Amino acid sequence: MSDPAERTHWMPDRSIERLAARLLYALRTHDAPACAALFTEDCPLLSPYGPAAVGREAVCATHQAWFEEGETNKRLRLLDAGADGEVGYCLLAYSGDYPKADGSRTTESGKSLNVLERQTDGEWKIRISSLNSDSPHLA
Repeated sequence: MSDPAERTHWMPDRSIERLAARLLYALRTHDAPACAALFTEDCPLLSPYGPAAVGREAVCATHQAWFEEGETNKRLRLLDAGADGEVGYCLLAYSGDYPKADGSRTTESGKSLNVLERQTDGEWKIRISSLNSDSPHLA
């Protein structure tokens, strides 16, 4: 494997940061259609929280179901990102607070690895998304 210092073609891209910011806003406002609009039409969303969602319509329905679980205080942190031409990636740390049956709340967290595809307008959409929980029983 080459020295990371030699891999200069994977460059940070501010538009990936904008994508992450738009995703966080849509998640915090529980706007499932806005979440889905950030994915390509045929994107698979792979998750330990349920079956794979393939396609924008399924991604929208999955996000809506998650919102209906009562999540609050969604957080995203961009850990790493880069792009080379029309392909990019971003690694996000996510967390959110969920209600428990006893009325208390619990925090769920994990990482999301996303393959991105540059659109004709120069912005990015998520082409493949894989969520990985930090919870041992979901890992």
